[in-house]
Amino acid sequence: MLSHWFSESEISPGAVIEMQKSWTVVQACEEHISQYSKDQGSPGHPPASDVTIRLICEQTDGNTRSHVRIYKQIPAAGTEAEPAAVRAKQAKPCEPDELIALRALTKKRSRFTPRLLDSKNTTQDDSGFVPGGFLVYVAWEVVAGEQLGTEGGDEDCGFWTMEEDKRDIIREHFKNNFLQLSKWGYMPLGGRLSNLVWDEGSSTLAGLGWVNE
Repeated sequence: MLSHWFSESEISPGAVIEMQKSWTVVQACEEHISQYSKDQGSPGHPPASDVTIRLICEQTDGNTRSHVRIYKQIPAAGTEAEPAAVRAKQAKPCEPDELIALRALTKKRSRFTPRLLDSKNTTQDDSGFVPGGFLVYVAWEVVAGEQLGTEGGDEDCGFWTMEEDKRDIIREHFKNNFLQLSKWGYMPLGGRLSNLVWDEGSSTLAGLGWVNE
């Protein structure tokens, strides 16, 4: 896929991402941009803008497949062409909610959220869009089952094509999982069916996309 913010060497099939383990990119999936204007926030200090991309990767020296999300700080809109020294003033640290939640839920041995497999929190070098700005990698397991919705919409797919009794079973699993997550201090992000994966063989409903309350 084409990206304005990630080079081919970062996201093309065959590219290698070094965290605690080594991961080889298989496929680049969706990219999301959250860019603020230079005039937002306090004068001269706009909120941190970022771009994220999700990749499908395989462990380079093994058979483990994972999702990898990259969080990269980008310049505030209107400052992209400013000198590196100016863009560097926007640099901020970041520990994404997703990483915090996955780390905590993995430690709790949650059976209905993906396991955190790897992560890396570093900064961009002097050639980066924001020198010294955050660059975070999060790798989590690919869970078995059927995704109950899509990024584009939940109508006429997954969950709504199932028999009513199966939908009722899934609703009960969702209720139980939601209550347990609330006790742990976490809740689903977005509230869409695309954030849920149902594995009928093991009767497991897995949630994707979690934040700290």
